[in-house]
Amino acid sequence: MVDNGVSLDALEAQYNGPAPTGGNSIWAARYGEFVRQVVAEHSRRAERSQQVHLGPSELGVECDRQVVAKLTRVPSVNSMGDSWPSVRGTALHSWLEGAFDAYNDRNDVNRFLTETKVTPFEVQGEAHTGTGDLYDELEQAVVDHKCLAATSLGKIRRNGPPRKYKAQLCLYAAGFEAEGKTVKRVALIAYPATESSLDGLYVWEMPYDDEARALVQEVKEATERRKTMASLVQAGLATLDQIPATPDPDECTWCPIYRPHAVPRSDGSYPGCQGAKKFRGSA
Repeated sequence: MVDNGVSLDALEAQYNGPAPTGGNSIWAARYGEFVRQVVAEHSRRAERSQQVHLGPSELGVECDRQVVAKLTRVPSVNSMGDSWPSVRGTALHSWLEGAFDAYNDRNDVNRFLTETKVTPFEVQGEAHTGTGDLYDELEQAVVDHKCLAATSLGKIRRNGPPRKYKAQLCLYAAGFEAEGKTVKRVALIAYPATESSLDGLYVWEMPYDDEARALVQEVKEATERRKTMASLVQAGLATLDQIPATPDPDECTWCPIYRPHAVPRSDGSYPGCQGAKKFRGSA
């Protein structure tokens, strides 16, 4: 209990959970919560959510603590992140796979490789395989689809993509090169998730050159270091709180251990990381 008589569990529910579902009646709001639970549960059980190794989309994250938490498979304590962007993105990827496959069929060509498993590198005997969205044989380009809300898309227009997106693109490129493909450039296609047309579509690209390959090597070395830290945590020689964190309001939301109002747990399990403390109702 805290001084005003409110239990810690009540505070957790108030600050570490999503906003209530709206509805025009009590029944409607309750049914909305049920529908959200069905969607969230299916999203959690999706193949992407159940993978037990880290691929290119996660290895480029700048926060050591987030990656080490995933490597050690700490149970998720994050109830802030919403599954809807992931659901929406998964649906778009599936539709685009069909669109580019159909292009090949209509034109009797093999220009595009879609949803292709590639391995940029191995670390400590583990292959960090991921699925490349698109390889364009004609342009010799590796392409990644991103379904983004207006704020995120605007940031890419102004400043380019965050490091983790650049790293993801370069890791896929390294994986396609390992399969014998020539890669001259990588490109991110930002699709407007909340608009009524494709007028807002934006493409960002960079050459796949020595600088890009250096980024791949940097991520590989970071993965080696993070696996060593994960081994220390698993052996009880370190705790997650001792692993350096790099809080980022845009990234913490999706971290499995993000919990802005983390409180000690009576069973000794990990309460979570307060991260950038970006939460509903914050100033």
